[in-house]
Amino acid sequence: MRGMKFTLYFSNAPAPKAVTQEQLERLMPVLFSTEEDALHGAALVIRGGQYPWLIVGPGVRLDAREIGKRCEPILMLLKGR
Repeated sequence: MRGMKFTLYFSNAPAPKAVTQEQLERLMPVLFSTEEDALHGAALVIRGGQYPWLIVGPGVRLDAREIGKRCEPILMLLKGR
């Protein structure tokens, strides 16, 4: 898809410490046009009880730990709704 540059990978199981390409190939990638949109998607994944593993895009590679940190403010906003 044109314009969709950021990919979020997630699962119903927590991410391993080192994610391999083989593991990623078993997951369904979700595409987003911006890093911010991918982080919002990851926050919804967390809120739904699943686990974001990785966000990749131009100049960006966020692992599960970094995604969790970056999603905290979004999750706080969602809690208020």
